[in-house]
Amino acid sequence: MRAVVVVAGDVDERDVWPYAVWADSDGTSTTLSIHVHDSQELVGVLSALTALGLEVTSTQLIDEPGAPDPPGPIR
Repeated sequence: MRAVVVVAGDVDERDVWPYAVWADSDGTSTTLSIHVHDSQELVGVLSALTALGLEVTSTQLIDEPGAPDPPGPIR
């Protein structure tokens, strides 16, 4: 599972290793490409960013080719 996470401020992807595989900063925000196994792990990464004092401003899940479809609604 891949997600694009935007945080306010500047962060180095090494701060969230091994999840962040790419980072780009414009000085006021940083866009991170994050690879995780599931949504629980994504929450853990987001918590780690918050613990570093960073403000997560956006999170978007990205479909990966060949990845299984997410489960349907629980009934």
